[in-house]
Amino acid sequence: MEHEEIYVMMMEALDGELADEQQPLLADHLRVCPPCMREWQALLTIDQLFRQTPLLSPAADFTQRTLARLPNTRYRVGLIGAIYMLLLFSGTLPILIGIWAISQYGSVVTQPGVVSSLIQSAAQIVQVIGAVLNALLNGLGEFVVQQPAVLGWLLVMIGIVSVWSGVYRQLIGWPSMSLTRVRSLNS
Repeated sequence: MEHEEIYVMMMEALDGELADEQQPLLADHLRVCPPCMREWQALLTIDQLFRQTPLLSPAADFTQRTLARLPNTRYRVGLIGAIYMLLLFSGTLPILIGIWAISQYGSVVTQPGVVSSLIQSAAQIVQVIGAVLNALLNGLGEFVVQQPAVLGWLLVMIGIVSVWSGVYRQLIGWPSMSLTRVRSLNS
C-alpha cells in the first residue's frame, strides 16, 4: 500500500471518518513503518493541541474600534489621485525634456561630423569592453590551467548542493503533496 493512501487514511481517522474495515490496515501499517508512525504521532499531537486550545473571541467593541481606525475615504482617494498624477508627470516629464532638447540641439546633432564622432566613440567603448572581457576570460583560463583542483572543488560543491537540494525537496514535498491530495479527495 502506498504511503499517500496511508496518509489519507490517517486524515480520515483524525476526522473520525475511517471505515471499520480500514482501521486494522492502518494499525498494521503503522506498526511496520516507522516514518508513518512518526507522522501519525505528530498528527495526533497537533490534533490534541488544537482541541485543547480555548476559543478566542474578539472584544465587544472590536468592530467599532477597527472601523474608527480606518482612514478617511476622501483622504485616500485624494492621496491615490496625487500618486497617479505624480506617476503621470514623472513619465511625461522626461519626454517633454527630450522634445525640448531635440528642438534646442537638434541642428547640432544632425551635423555629419557629430554623428560620426558619436558612432566612433560608441565603437571605441565596445572595443574597450571587449578587451576587458577578453582579459578577464584569459586570466580565468590561466588560473584554471594553473590550479585545476579549484575547478574540481567547484564542480564537487555544485554537485553536492544539487543533490542535497533534491533530497530536501523530496523530504519537504511528501507531506504537502499528500495533504494536497487529501484535500482534493475530501472535496
